Amino acid sequence: MKHKMMKSMCALMLGAVMLGGCSGADSGNSSGTEADLREFPKLEDTRPEEYKENTFTTLNGDEVTYNMNTRKIVCLFGSQDVVAFGIPLLAYEGSTDITGYESFYDGASALMNSTPFSPEEVLSYEPELILVNQKMSASNIEALSKIAPVIPLYTDSTDFKTRLSYIGEIFGLQEHAKKLIAYADTIREEMVSELKKLGLSDKTLTIYTYMGAISIPPERGWFMNTILFDYAGIKRLPQVEAFMKDESGVAYEAISAEKLKDYEGDMVIYAGFGEKTVSTYVSENVGWQALNAVREDRVGVIDITPYAQKGVILLENQYGQIMEALKKAGQVK
Repeated sequence: MKHKMMKSMCALMLGAVMLGGCSGADSGNSSGTEADLREFPKLEDTRPEEYKENTFTTLNGDEVTYNMNTRKIVCLFGSQDVVAFGIPLLAYEGSTDITGYESFYDGASALMNSTPFSPEEVLSYEPELILVNQKMSASNIEALSKIAPVIPLYTDSTDFKTRLSYIGEIFGLQEHAKKLIAYADTIREEMVSELKKLGLSDKTLTIYTYMGAISIPPERGWFMNTILFDYAGIKRLPQVEAFMKDESGVAYEAISAEKLKDYEGDMVIYAGFGEKTVSTYVSENVGWQALNAVREDRVGVIDITPYAQKGVILLENQYGQIMEALKKAGQVK
């Protein structure tokens, strides 16, 4: 399986900016060097073809019996981790943008309905296994179970060891899981180290976005918050932290032009949806124009959409965007 996107990101982001280049060594070697771990593992589906019945206790405590070697899988959630194992899918959640990652999804179709699902659409693929969101209701899982065995995947966990080890157990690909976990750990450790070397530990950061109005993305649900504020330990203003953690109000609550500056940290990142540009609705806002970072051309920009997922195949894109944005936002003029 070719991973053109991951290799190019590795060369551009990790090699030139952070890691000093990717190794050309065979990352399939389980005793690989540190350099090997920096490159995305080129994993293939090594399961045999014959039917292998397995009974598995899911994270919800339910016992599910299924064919461990099946290739007939419909994934309603978490496909970014599943395909990293080299496991083929019949169909995947349609909300997932696979642009740049098409080789991982070779032959798979995007579901038109995956929140929660269309029984007729799922049935049309004649699956032997259905993978779903951990938060899916018991009644919906029961409905899907009439089509094929159903196993929920971890939803909120940012622990790659937990998520990937679990998938490895489902398919008997524990060694694949170990390689992916080692890769994720190495990328995190080295990227966070490089982020800290930027010397931004004494600065505060605010991320703005536009969802019908200028707002700040909530803390939950966006992996860039985990990377920036948890992993890298970057600070934020108390009022920004309170805004992000407030789950009592409406998500993406509008911040008036007069109040935007009250939330401005030492650094500013703008998070666009689907593109790395500042929306004209934002750039023309008088409150936005009054921000110090805007006036001094110190606004870092990211595409927020990859951060809605925590899949291991997305890591280089996620960390790479953050590094570029922080370097711009941390400029001193």
